[in-house]
Amino acid sequence: MKTFSVVITDEIHQTLLDHLIREDEQEDLCFATYVPSNGDNRNTGILSQLILPEEDERNVHGNVGFMPNYFERVLKIACERKEGIAFLHSHPSSGWQGMSEDDIIAETRLSPSVMAATGFPLLGLTLGTDGAWSGRFWIKDDREKRKYNRNWCETVRVIGKKLSITYNDYLLQPSFDKAKQLRTISAWGNKTQEDLSRLKIGIVGLGSVGSIVAEILARTGISNFTLIDFDSVEEKNLDRLTNIFKDDIGRAKVLAVADGIRRSATAPKVKINCCEYSICEKQGFETALDCDILFSCVDRPWPRQVLNFISYAHLIPVIDGGILVRTNKKNTSIIGAEWKAQTVGYKRACLECLGQYKTENAALEISGKLDDPEYIKGLDKSKFLDAHENVFPFSSHLASMEVLQMLTLLLLLRALMM
Repeated sequence: MKTFSVVITDEIHQTLLDHLIREDEQEDLCFATYVPSNGDNRNTGILSQLILPEEDERNVHGNVGFMPNYFERVLKIACERKEGIAFLHSHPSSGWQGMSEDDIIAETRLSPSVMAATGFPLLGLTLGTDGAWSGRFWIKDDREKRKYNRNWCETVRVIGKKLSITYNDYLLQPSFDKAKQLRTISAWGNKTQEDLSRLKIGIVGLGSVGSIVAEILARTGISNFTLIDFDSVEEKNLDRLTNIFKDDIGRAKVLAVADGIRRSATAPKVKINCCEYSICEKQGFETALDCDILFSCVDRPWPRQVLNFISYAHLIPVIDGGILVRTNKKNTSIIGAEWKAQTVGYKRACLECLGQYKTENAALEISGKLDDPEYIKGLDKSKFLDAHENVFPFSSHLASMEVLQMLTLLLLLRALMM
């Protein structure tokens, strides 16, 4: 069964706060367009273009109503942009908002016209006085003509330097065990732990770094995991993968790591979606779109290029990292090691800008030449492949850095990264 979500940039969010939350405490409204981001199990609307009302296009009178000419202008813009329509209004209260009878009537009347003109369902959004959003999609009923069913969103996400999420408590309830997580909760309190427990976290690549990230998150109280990796466990992995044992040799990494998460989890209920595909394949790509945050634990250019695209086009923040180990020419002595971790996405430097991959190398991998011994035999590997040493002590440090990036994104704990 599909779930639903909305994502809004902080720039659009701030404009909407300024417009919808009035000093006279009356309700207000406006329209916007949105683009769909449809994952394997979750459909998301990404707010794209605000269409604020002009002077004669609405009537504020305690409640608020809009004029036909406003809606006609919105329909024209949405059709030109080939995007869906969102109808937004404010309520004079805080938190996740329900709907009044007038709200329901207004949105059910809009739904047929919006669907007929744009081909997309109406997206309704309500803003509370504390900046919390609620959202719903009005989906056409396949069995009854002109009937549109309200499908509540699980979350509305606002992405900027910080990721802020308003949760629908009826659809996504907190899942944590106070006794098991006493020390963790003492760091940031019950409310933050409630929100952490409801995050949908994706880990792409389950090698040494990815398996350790999974272990850290399981003990931190994350309860909703998506694991994406096409590979199986080999004997050579046993010195690097956390919670992987001899009996796991030959098993899919996603299944083996999932077992490890269940053993280590402190949350009372853990949901794990295992995707045995590459992020570069359709199944892996669509599964990634179901997540709120993605950990990039890959060491190849093509997967990094795909994750980079997701972070900007679908507004899902991606946490990435790398290790560079320098040794002598005979590889018998270490000279130095460097770690770096970063979050990429909206208003942040991209992975290519940060030197984590090169487009030309991604093209080589897509063509298959990166794995062709004859092609790469005469090339200087340092020019087309970054060094990614995955010795366990180095990987454990990087995994910790990446999780701290996640906490900084959610909690703005700048001190963590000093």
